[in-house]
Amino acid sequence: MKPTISIFIEYQKTAMNRFSLFFSISLFLFSTIAFSQQNVMNYPSELPFQTSNDSEYYHLESSILIRTVVKDIMVILEKVKDKSQSQSFRIFFKNSKGAQLPIDYAIDSKKISSILASNYVKKAFMNETYDWINRSFRSNIPFKD
Repeated sequence: MKPTISIFIEYQKTAMNRFSLFFSISLFLFSTIAFSQQNVMNYPSELPFQTSNDSEYYHLESSILIRTVVKDIMVILEKVKDKSQSQSFRIFFKNSKGAQLPIDYAIDSKKISSILASNYVKKAFMNETYDWINRSFRSNIPFKD
């Protein structure tokens, strides 16, 4: 009689461990979804990305494209500044031949309010964002407004 009780107790411990693992994973996924917002941004481009192309046309076009992305990010941040949610951006550069370059960028909810507090911090953030996307895109023009 005792062996069946110990087997039953072991089964309960295993079931409890599985439940706690399932519960903790579910809680983590819920908190990730509930406290951050995913923004998917698509940009068509015929520019070759991740290349060491060194022509004036390439630098001009990539600079304009990246500046557009930075401005779009700032527009989204202005819209959600009152919500206390972190923002994550999934930026896709796509060309007509099917190639795409995904870039992930995230901003903490506490940083959003400080970014929008002054023009100096806002310009510094735009510079950092431009540099991040620029390094991913492999264009070498620094940010100048």
